[in-house]
Amino acid sequence: MEQAALPSTIERQPRIAALLGASGATGQKLLPLLLDDAAYSKIITLSRREAGIVHAKLENRVVDFDDLAAAFKGTKVDDCYCTFGTTIRIAGSQAAMSRIDHDFVLEFAKAGLAAGATRFAYLSAANANAGSSAFYARLKGQTEDALKTLGFADLSIFRPSMIIAERDNRRWIESMLFPLLPFVDKLMIGAFTKYRSIPVEALAKAIAAFSGQQGGGCQIHYWQDMIAAVKNRPG
Repeated sequence: MEQAALPSTIERQPRIAALLGASGATGQKLLPLLLDDAAYSKIITLSRREAGIVHAKLENRVVDFDDLAAAFKGTKVDDCYCTFGTTIRIAGSQAAMSRIDHDFVLEFAKAGLAAGATRFAYLSAANANAGSSAFYARLKGQTEDALKTLGFADLSIFRPSMIIAERDNRRWIESMLFPLLPFVDKLMIGAFTKYRSIPVEALAKAIAAFSGQQGGGCQIHYWQDMIAAVKNRPG
């Protein structure tokens, strides 16, 4: 099992971060944390519509997702965060979901890299595996593998299992499982610990901790790593 080493903390001049997925369940919790983070002088969000948030450090760019590179023109970026994704039910087909969960993510990463970003945080899934027979797991794994080839100095991949969050589009299986999670989680021990559920607030805090960490390459974060990051995060 691939485990993440605890990365060292870093102190730098205030940086600029770009966030794709600010309107999603995790992104909505992550954005305020990034805005409150003294490590950043500016947070740029890329979305199809206005974010509806006013903050001195926030620059919301309404962009054409078929030309994400254009959103970075004339911009210097240090860190990129991606919590972007959808479900097969919303996308409507595997091809449409692949366009969103793979192609757009890679285009965002490449555009960020071209704009100077050296660090990338990506929200994936606990069962991500490019060789899986399950479409969702295979898609996430393929996206991870593609990100690894781009050459980011620091690439943090977060692999949560069930994310506990209020959603308007909650999947039926989530509605059935959520009441059982406190009992199921207790059974997830040893190699199965990584499949424990995580509240979206804790997940967002774990991803936000990336701002002050330096892993020196690719780091894979499972449940236990994310919980440790939350406990160790200042404030």
